[in-house]
Amino acid sequence: MDSVEDPIPKLLVLLKHPLPSERLRAIRSLGDLGPLAREAIPQLVEILDDQNPVLREAAAQALGHMGTEAMPQLAQALQHADKRVRRQAVWALGKVGTAAIAVLPQLAQALHDPDPRTATGAAQAIIEIGSSAIDALPELLTAMAGNNRVLSRMCAKALSQFGVLAVDALRQTLTHPDPFVRGEAALALGWMGEEAAAAVPDLIHLMVDVTPSHNASTRATTEASSSDASKPSPAAAGATPGPPHRVYAAQALGRIGRAARSAVPALILAVTDLDAQVSAAAKLALEQIQNAVDSRDSRQRS
Repeated sequence: MDSVEDPIPKLLVLLKHPLPSERLRAIRSLGDLGPLAREAIPQLVEILDDQNPVLREAAAQALGHMGTEAMPQLAQALQHADKRVRRQAVWALGKVGTAAIAVLPQLAQALHDPDPRTATGAAQAIIEIGSSAIDALPELLTAMAGNNRVLSRMCAKALSQFGVLAVDALRQTLTHPDPFVRGEAALALGWMGEEAAAAVPDLIHLMVDVTPSHNASTRATTEASSSDASKPSPAAAGATPGPPHRVYAAQALGRIGRAARSAVPALILAVTDLDAQVSAAAKLALEQIQNAVDSRDSRQRS
């Protein structure tokens, strides 16, 4: 039986080929071999500083296929000047999963990367680590309050995995000046379910808060009524609803379920809210709470 020739030595030699196309072929082939080609990691790291941006990105991608073998190098690549290298690094660390906790400090710092895709990739990697990434809580809260809306949602998802350990911090965020950030905090609390029971009073307050500074539709209604009381208000006429934080607060109360029973009176009032989305969310929340109560009572009887 003929022996199979090891391709790695030839590929390592090919990494020094004068033609970029040949070097690119070698890089991709090594990446396809994954951890079997871990001896190529030092050479691939060198290529991260190549003048050719295509080769740099390909080398970062190949390192990503090495798995945990290349975690230290990938963590270092999070500081690379080329954003495409940084993107590949966070993508790879996200695929590593829970083992990436070894480089959690670097991932937490990458949440503030000026490249939006790198920052959101870092958040995804932290999500993959799970609840053991609790040390990243301060950085996640800061990033959630930034201008990157996709990143905000990802950070909220990551924070929800920490359960009761993140409830107090998220309760404070429910009063953030930006209504979008308030909404993301409410979503995170809702994803926690009953673990977020302590936040029920804060979520009730957020749901019913229709002051002009917090709700665009209320502000529009006030302006319209002051200019011409004979005209129907924009909210009543089906105007664009205000920021969704009130909707998310109602949704969160429903997801908390039985532990949110104290919110029932406020939710009943919210069913008649002029904002149709708030009304629908409140109605659904009431059903969810009632179902949770009925389910618990049924289990106790049996």
